[in-house]
Amino acid sequence: MSMTLKTIVIVAVASTVAVAIVWLATGAHFYTKYEVVERVEVPVESDDPLADTGFYESETRTEISVRDEFHLGLLPTPQGLFDKHLLSVTTVAVPLWVLAGVAVYFGRRMKRATGW
Repeated sequence: MSMTLKTIVIVAVASTVAVAIVWLATGAHFYTKYEVVERVEVPVESDDPLADTGFYESETRTEISVRDEFHLGLLPTPQGLFDKHLLSVTTVAVPLWVLAGVAVYFGRRMKRATGW
């Protein structure tokens, strides 16, 4: 394999490792997220008028918390063709490996045809 083809494969491997590290560092989620929505248990405040009436069944109540936080996912969740949620491990790594595979295939084919 020529030096150029080796370089292409090394770049593909390095990029895949880098994307996998970012995926693990951002929480290893299945889908790409830019906003996290979760339910949070918060204690009932003593000055809450509904607390004295027995509106809450327990000492805590559930609230919805929304915060901006990036999680790189294994799979994209796009709404359209050019969406920020298209970014994911698969949409970064797979095209790199397809390009590397095509380069290696045609590089070897050219080498065999020219006898180098």
